[in-house]
Amino acid sequence: MNRFVLLTLAVTFLSFYAFRDWYRSLCGVIVMMAFVERSDMPRQMFGVTGMNAWNLLIAVTLIGWFFSRHKEKLVWDMPKHINILLFLYILVITIGFTRMIGNMDSVAELYATNNSAVVTFKTLFLNEYLNTIKYVIPGLLLFHGCNSRSRLMWGIGACLLATLFLGLQIISRMPLEGLSDGAALSDRALRVLNRSIGYHRVDLAVMMASGSWAFFAARELASKQIWRWALLSAGLLLILSLALTGGRTGYVTWVALAMLLSFLKWKKLLLVLPILIATILLIVPAARERMLQGIVKSDEFVSYEQAGLDLEMITSDRILIWPVAVNKIGEAPFLGYGRKGFVISGALREVKELHGNRGRVAHPHNAYLELLIDNGLIGSVPILIFFFIVARRSWRLLRNKESPNHFVIGGIAMAFVAGQLIASMGAQSFYPGSGVVLMWCTIGLMLRVSVNWDLARNPGRPISAPC
Repeated sequence: MNRFVLLTLAVTFLSFYAFRDWYRSLCGVIVMMAFVERSDMPRQMFGVTGMNAWNLLIAVTLIGWFFSRHKEKLVWDMPKHINILLFLYILVITIGFTRMIGNMDSVAELYATNNSAVVTFKTLFLNEYLNTIKYVIPGLLLFHGCNSRSRLMWGIGACLLATLFLGLQIISRMPLEGLSDGAALSDRALRVLNRSIGYHRVDLAVMMASGSWAFFAARELASKQIWRWALLSAGLLLILSLALTGGRTGYVTWVALAMLLSFLKWKKLLLVLPILIATILLIVPAARERMLQGIVKSDEFVSYEQAGLDLEMITSDRILIWPVAVNKIGEAPFLGYGRKGFVISGALREVKELHGNRGRVAHPHNAYLELLIDNGLIGSVPILIFFFIVARRSWRLLRNKESPNHFVIGGIAMAFVAGQLIASMGAQSFYPGSGVVLMWCTIGLMLRVSVNWDLARNPGRPISAPC
């Protein structure tokens, strides 16, 4: 009962405050992402489908933004090519959804297989379209409203705080003794985290991997040593949270981010990184077991010939799914099959026929394959170009020595964007969802700083938001 009272008070306060400072209420919306998916959060209010606390608050924040944007002299100065790519991104999602509606029988079969309620157009529109679009809104609002260094700090702080709250929830629900047994840790994480926190353990693992490096990058903003130590401690805490998820995708993502960011900025870390990784594997048995699953037998390292490398175990049966998905992509390489293409194309049915219960997945466990099977090359290219440009702009800011603001937001955005792109090789999705809101928020902040930097180097053009 106390949680509902606190939630009501927080939403009420932020809703009224949105008409005084919509941007700070938006930051409250971002922090709420740490709690909005919990099983004990109300899914609807006043009997209205879709009207939950987060949706209500983002709607009120949008109203506050609408009435304040002229008074604050906000200008939408997103570069033209990025505007086009964002439009194409939404267009691809819209066309994919429309094509999916034309294959309702296949989608209904999927929902029936998952023992879900009878599928309707309303259900699909809310779950597969509206919920996809809405999670991009906070990032776009951050870009439009970040018109001062103070607002930049508020935006960064909200993203970091949401990540930290998620990490603390993981630690509170996963006993530390679980780090001694990889199989037990993985089993408990699957049962507990999704049910209690509301995010799948893979999504949590990727967010923890990205968040830890975001905290390390944010240390450059701290003016006092105590704050630098606090940010370092928070980053280390998220590494512990990552370990407790048992998510191998997150483990690999953290290591890949470590190598990438060390190469781009902290080159001295390249010398100690192998030692650090070896130490973690040595002192955390569960992490070692999960990382080396399918590569080693028992607790002893063995040769390639002795182990035989169980690729099915190493990839968690993904190796059984990917060839079928690739074949279906080859049958419709340019246009794909529309949203839920893995189901509509018959790939799901084929995997079940070949591998039985081991093939009971409604997606190819690879965001790139999902993008291609749904939208083909024509629909996939604009989305991939968008993320390439975002990563490139993040890299430019990360390498810039003119301002710590540039380095920090470049590093934070790179951590979340590159983390998502790396994890997409074994999971994730390019369709925006609750698990990538923080990534879109850091993209919005990064693009604001990047655009202002470009404008500052061109004195002939006005700067609308001096970060």
